[in-house]
Amino acid sequence: MEEKIVSLKQQGLTLKQIAAELDVPIGKVQYAWRKWRNQQQEVEAVAPVKQKRETKKAKTSVTTSRKQVALAKETANVSTSPLLEKGPEGYWKLPDRYNVDFMHAVVQSPNAVYVCWEVSDLVKETLALQFMRRWEDLPKAFRILDVTLLDYNSGHANRSYTFDLPEMTNSWFVRPLDPNTTYVFEFGIRTMEGEFLPIVASNPLDTPRAEPAGVGRFAEPVRRWQYGEVDSPELLDTLPKYAAYRLVR
Repeated sequence: MEEKIVSLKQQGLTLKQIAAELDVPIGKVQYAWRKWRNQQQEVEAVAPVKQKRETKKAKTSVTTSRKQVALAKETANVSTSPLLEKGPEGYWKLPDRYNVDFMHAVVQSPNAVYVCWEVSDLVKETLALQFMRRWEDLPKAFRILDVTLLDYNSGHANRSYTFDLPEMTNSWFVRPLDPNTTYVFEFGIRTMEGEFLPIVASNPLDTPRAEPAGVGRFAEPVRRWQYGEVDSPELLDTLPKYAAYRLVR
């Protein structure tokens, strides 16, 4: 009954016409129509609240999703970073390489130096294209330069020595060296003509003395000659190379 009344009302009939059409009392039609209107108003009042809750819920869901994506990215970055790769028993593992060009030299003793280096992938690919050979097939070499009292950037050296290295070598103990001397170390390849082509070089490094400072070494012979205890100056030890340089160091 209520549905028929609502349908006829939506067609434009008045309540009186609807009562005559359905052959029911006018009061029954008015009651049914009023009841339907009240229900519609309640539905309309509840809809915005529900919509607001759904919007808030959607925003919360979007925020949560964004947080989850950010957390996933952070977790991915952590898991893919070579610096944060966990080793046995929870210890962090250092990366095998950093993909940068460098060479470091560390003094071990007056006669030995430890040198390590790395060549980036970009340089390897460039050299492979330049010489039309794979990086693994290019002959590797190591050069020792004595630059005592010289500027390495000027291209001069007191002496140098070059030797070949095995493939996949990235460190070397250089020995024997002279104490109290300035060295520069270079890693490179040999060209088709056999010439050495440096790729990375260390900073100038001074090996320490192997004996105490020489101040006062000849004080006693000089005193004997000064006070006439000997007729002529005594013969002293032959001065080593770079004597003036060693005296002031």
